[in-house]
Amino acid sequence: MANLKSQGKNVAAKEVYADLDMNFTPHPITGDLTIKKDTDAIKQSIKNIMLTNYYERPFKPALGGGFRELLFALDTERRVKRAQRKISKTIEDFEPRVSGVLPQFVINGNDLNVTIYYTIINGMPNQEVNMTLTRAR
Repeated sequence: MANLKSQGKNVAAKEVYADLDMNFTPHPITGDLTIKKDTDAIKQSIKNIMLTNYYERPFKPALGGGFRELLFALDTERRVKRAQRKISKTIEDFEPRVSGVLPQFVINGNDLNVTIYYTIINGMPNQEVNMTLTRAR
């Protein structure tokens, strides 16, 4: 039987988050699909959650951020606060790697700029994702 003592050294490995790159671009050398890691993977996941409409994914009707609905719904301060709570809850429910989600909205004419601040659990604090939604007509 082997004696497995750490002798006071830190033997834990760092947890690495990895997801497929949604652009599906091949790696220039191997030709395999590229992978996004750590902060980039989480940022991509939050964008995917926000851009997904309700009932869009089979067997997960509650998954979605309702981002497209926000363009016409932020006319009062009460609705802005409600939308912020809804986005925070959705991201924290469907993205277990983050906490402390705080979305902020800026309306510029026909554009809605959303900045989502969050902290990666057991990782880097003070991360952000920026998205812009533009009215088509």
